[in-house]
Amino acid sequence: MLLLLAFVAVDVHPCTTFCMTVDGQVVFGANYDWDVRLGMVMVNKRSVSRESLTQRPARWTSRYASITFNQYGRNFPTGGMNEAGLVVALMDLSETEYPAADARPSAGVLDWIQYQLDLSADIDQAIANASAIRIATGSRGLHYLIADRTGRAVTIEHLGGVMVTHSGANLPVSVLANDRYDQSWAYLTSITGFGGNQPVPNGASSLQRFARAASMIRQTASGADPVARAFTILDSVRQTHTRWSIVYDPAAGTVYYRTDQNRAIRWLAFTSFDLSCPTPVQILDLNAPLSGDLAPHFTDYTAAANLALVHQSYDATPFLRDTSEETRLRYALHPEKDACVPRPRARAVRH
Repeated sequence: MLLLLAFVAVDVHPCTTFCMTVDGQVVFGANYDWDVRLGMVMVNKRSVSRESLTQRPARWTSRYASITFNQYGRNFPTGGMNEAGLVVALMDLSETEYPAADARPSAGVLDWIQYQLDLSADIDQAIANASAIRIATGSRGLHYLIADRTGRAVTIEHLGGVMVTHSGANLPVSVLANDRYDQSWAYLTSITGFGGNQPVPNGASSLQRFARAASMIRQTASGADPVARAFTILDSVRQTHTRWSIVYDPAAGTVYYRTDQNRAIRWLAFTSFDLSCPTPVQILDLNAPLSGDLAPHFTDYTAAANLALVHQSYDATPFLRDTSEETRLRYALHPEKDACVPRPRARAVRH
């Protein structure tokens, strides 16, 4: 079994994500909670052919460039945003049960994120693309919050072997932690401001973090700085294992983040990069001692840098430390199969 695709179950790590709109500006906040501090920010290109690393691989060509946060190598992000303004974040969900193998191609829990960022401009396309493939059986139990530049959001969960989504009227608050969305919403209705009379909780459990984030979103005043407010909410639900906090501004195409090793808020924007396929993917150490606009500090991707990241992250992950050199190489060199796909030329108009 391919280890990253299995991403075998260990203790749940309490990530929290949300999407909110302040005075018409959409922001998406995500805390990533995990054992490993290592990571790279990557700027991936449009018009690239890819395939998943599974026994029945999904194959596609990227329509959109993306900015992703990667720990286990290129094409295996833990989250990110594409140039159309679609954002994807993952969280543990122990009750997950993926569909049994069928005629559809499959992806792992991480390259599924790259697949969505490559192909989906909005949540309708994300739902359709999720239905077109399946997540490989045996993968780590996760669920996802996805939002687009308009602020529309969807949760995607796999329960009892069936994909379950919440969006529109079925998604009263765009927040997700580590319980099923229906259970989280049921708990929230007991909290003051949402139909109940219980105070907003201060604890660290999934349901308590869900309720606190939802309450803080509701209490956000008009005129507040959306990015600063999003970081305040992320700080409120931060845990001892929170490795980085990210705030995405989908309409502006800008990503802000800070890490537990560098608390300075820094940022990067799609407009600072050449997103065409013939140019190299750009990479940057997530924890580099930098501040402000990070675009000038990115360097060209190399297979050697990717292999180093894979080795370091595998060594820092308890259940991956014994992974063979052969398997590590398989993951690290998998992106070498990527290829540029020329876009069709527009036909000349005859008069």
